[in-house]
Amino acid sequence: MSQKGPMEIAFESISPAEFFYRNRQLAGFGNSSQAIYSTVRELVENSLDSCEDAQRLPSVKVEMSCEDSDIIRICVSDNGTGVAEEYVSRAFAKVLYGSKYHNRQRRGTFGLGVTMAVLYGQITTDSPVLIHTQCSGLQGKEYTLFIDVETNQPIVESSRPLKREFDGTSVTVQLRGDLKRAQERIVEYIRLSTISTPHAQILLEINGTESLKSGRWWDTVPPPVLGSNPHPRAADFEMLRRLAQTNGEKRLQDFLVSSFQKVGTKTSSRFLKFVSFDPAQKVSSLTRDDFGRLSTALRKFDGFENPDSKSLSPIGKEAFLAGIRSTFSISSQYYSSRGPSEWQGNPFIVEGVIAIGDDFPRSDIPAIYRFANRVPLLYDSSEDVLTKTVKKVNWKRYNVTSSAPAALLLHICSTRVPYKAAGKQSIDTIPEIEIAVLSLLKDLGRKLGKTVRKSEKALRENKKMREYARSFRHLAKFGAALAGVDEIPNTNRLVKQLFEVYPDE
Repeated sequence: MSQKGPMEIAFESISPAEFFYRNRQLAGFGNSSQAIYSTVRELVENSLDSCEDAQRLPSVKVEMSCEDSDIIRICVSDNGTGVAEEYVSRAFAKVLYGSKYHNRQRRGTFGLGVTMAVLYGQITTDSPVLIHTQCSGLQGKEYTLFIDVETNQPIVESSRPLKREFDGTSVTVQLRGDLKRAQERIVEYIRLSTISTPHAQILLEINGTESLKSGRWWDTVPPPVLGSNPHPRAADFEMLRRLAQTNGEKRLQDFLVSSFQKVGTKTSSRFLKFVSFDPAQKVSSLTRDDFGRLSTALRKFDGFENPDSKSLSPIGKEAFLAGIRSTFSISSQYYSSRGPSEWQGNPFIVEGVIAIGDDFPRSDIPAIYRFANRVPLLYDSSEDVLTKTVKKVNWKRYNVTSSAPAALLLHICSTRVPYKAAGKQSIDTIPEIEIAVLSLLKDLGRKLGKTVRKSEKALRENKKMREYARSFRHLAKFGAALAGVDEIPNTNRLVKQLFEVYPDE
């Protein structure tokens, strides 16, 4: 019997496009119905971001049609900035390429979603993506693109000048999927998107027929979010090393002030004393051990302020409430927010609304609607830190019971939302976020509890009034009969006087 030698192991690398081609479920394209939903979602996200970059009220049109029994054509058009010619091919046909990597809040995160939709359409129908885009003052242009999966490079099949009615972009993809199964989720996604982006209007057409027109509940575009320096607690070893490469000639104190937000001369002096470094030391003289000490100390030092909120765009009280009122039948609703705070140096704000209305199910726990960076999250609810935190609250304490149809609409915005996977459907459990959400929920519970108690008291008072009114009418009737009076006196005024509460003089 011959003895086999050790197996030879071959090593190789693959492109990002190849990786997500093999692992498409990680990006939300695991099955045919979810792929349709994810495609619509990613295209709409890009459109809304583009319109807000242009500071325009978004008008987004989603057209869906069945080309064959299971081949779906999806086209999403917007009135945004358009895409400059030099970026089009890579923006739509190169995985992990995009404008989402700056330190500011964006709906998209990984530069992945639209190219995943293009990739999924290509591998299921062998169809290119069709891009029609026009920037302000420039001629419109139409492109057809494929992705070279092995090299993660775009293939431009064709391009031609083509004027658009207005600036913006239209993206058309074809993919295999189950439109009937996906349709309900897509409608829900669009309705909820106009709660978190109430200044947008989104039109959905299916097979040439208008299925939904939602939005424009608010007429003000939020101010543009601005990029910002990182918070010092975000500075791990790698970040410090990269920053030092372009700031080598600076003094250490000047380097800290110029590289991080909310770090001035006084704060940097206190920090450098805390970590025992010379403020005048040149950055270029720092060793790997020095960077390690600085990185550890930046995360431990408690003298830094909360992060700047200019890179964040919360929905805001009035806009949030207007979107909810316009979407659901509401009898009462209350808003609260927490932040800006930070997790590992990443700024975030949590805000939420608790609402009572007949559109919500009756349960001992309010129904939960989750949003992250203005995007509704419809999948993987049980794995989400927002859901887990809601379940930790004793809602009976706040008079929330199955008799009251209540809902919680919770939004977190951050320069970096800690999604559990590239599909961006659930948020990981981060202690700082969990603490902020729990504080928010308790505040909303207290606000609702006061109203519920007042309402229950009013119901009890009304019940008593009805009982007394009935008794008084009987007394008046019998009294009139005993006195031999034909006319029965009106007792309503007596009942009102009995329950009237006079203010203190």
